[in-house]
Amino acid sequence: MNIQQRKSGSALLRALALIIFAVFCNTASAIDFPAAADTATPSNSECLLNWAQTFHPRLFSPTVSDVQSFPPYTYRYYSGTNSYLAVSSADNHVYYLGPNDTMLRDVGDLSVWLKESGCGAMPYPVIFVHGIASSADTWALFRDYLINNAGWVYGGTPAYDPTAQTVAINCPSDPGQPVSCTGNAGNFYTLNFSDNQNLSFDAQGGELAAIITAILEANPGATKVLLVSHSMGGLAAREYLQGLARQPNAETTIPYRDDVAKLITIGAPHQGTFWAEQCRNEFDVFDVSGDIGICALLSLDIDPDSVAVEDLQPDSSPLNILNDLATYPLPANVSYVSIIGTGQPTLTGLVAFDDGDGIVSGTSQDLATVTGNLPLQQKSVEIDILFRECGNEIDVPLLGNIGETHTCETSDPGVGAEILRDLQ
Repeated sequence: MNIQQRKSGSALLRALALIIFAVFCNTASAIDFPAAADTATPSNSECLLNWAQTFHPRLFSPTVSDVQSFPPYTYRYYSGTNSYLAVSSADNHVYYLGPNDTMLRDVGDLSVWLKESGCGAMPYPVIFVHGIASSADTWALFRDYLINNAGWVYGGTPAYDPTAQTVAINCPSDPGQPVSCTGNAGNFYTLNFSDNQNLSFDAQGGELAAIITAILEANPGATKVLLVSHSMGGLAAREYLQGLARQPNAETTIPYRDDVAKLITIGAPHQGTFWAEQCRNEFDVFDVSGDIGICALLSLDIDPDSVAVEDLQPDSSPLNILNDLATYPLPANVSYVSIIGTGQPTLTGLVAFDDGDGIVSGTSQDLATVTGNLPLQQKSVEIDILFRECGNEIDVPLLGNIGETHTCETSDPGVGAEILRDLQ
C-alpha cells in the first residue's frame, strides 16, 4: 500500500513509536480525562486509541471519538499532530505514521500495548483507596476514564458500617452526573472510609480488610484484589498486609488473608510528613495575620487535632510499629509499586527542603527506603506532578514559594498512565 498517496482517508497511521519515547521520558501533559461520546463498551483497539490520545496528547491531538476502518486497519487520524495510529487485524500489531514519516511503522504486538494501556481482561478486581481529608471522589476523573474509554465495569463505592460491621456497595447518586455502575460485581471500585481523619491506621486497615472480603464475594471466582492507594490510604493498606489491622474497638488484630496481588502506593507518607508534625504548631514567622497553624495555610479541610494528623507524624508510635518490618513483615508474595510525586520543594523541617509533592517528601513516598534490602518484588517510579488548579501555592516569607501538588496526583495523567502500566 502506498501511504503517501492516501494521506486524507486511507493513508493510515503514524505515531506509536514516539509513544515509546514518551512513556520512558514521561512526556505526558496535564489534561482532563475525556468522556466517550457513547456508553458502548470499546473494543481493545478502541481502548488503545483512547489511551494514546488521553495520556499522550502531544503525539495524538485533538481528541477523536470516531474510529475509521481501512481493512485490515482500525485507525484514527489526528489533525493537530498530523499523525495516524492504527491496529491491524491481519497480524494484531500496532502501526504508526508520524508527520515526517514516509513509511508505515510497525511498533509492536497489540498484546504488549494492551498491557501497557490497561486494556483487555483484568487479572483481579481493583480497589482505589483515598487518603486523608478525601473520599472516593478523588478518583472521579480516572474512574470516568476507565468506564467510558477503557470499558472497565465499575462496581461502585464500598463503605464499611462500623456499627453494623457490614459493607455496602453503592453507586454514585448524583442525577446530574450519572455514572455507569453495577453496585455489585465489577472490574474496579472506589472505596470510602467511614471516617478518614479520626480513624487510626489500624482501624482503616480493618475497614479495608472487610471491604476486600465483600468485593471478593461480589466477584465469584476472584481470589485476590489489586490495591491502588493514595496518600494515607497506602498506610491503611500496609496495616492489613502486615497483620496490624483491627476492627473498631477490638483488641485482636485481623490476620492477612493472602488476598492481595499487588499494592500500588501514590504519594504515600511511609515515613510520615513534616506537615503533620507541625500541623498543631502556630507560628508568626510566616508573616500572616496572627499566629496560625501550618496546616491552615493549605486549602484542605484537615483537623489539626485529628487521630490521622497524630499518626502521620514521622516519629509517631503507629508509624514506628508499621515500619518495624522485622516484627510485622510485608508479605513476600505481594508486588509493591511506589509512585513518587516530585517536582515541588517539600518541607522536611522549618528551613529544610527535599524534592517531593509539597506535602510528602520523595524519600518518604518510597517504600524501598523502608524495606531496604528485603527480598520483595518492588518498584519505585518518580513522576513530576504538574502544578494545576487542584494544588495549592503558598508564598511563605523567609522560606519562599511552597507548591503543593499532592492533591493533584490522583488526576495526573502521568500517574494515571503508570497505574495502568502496573496493574497487569
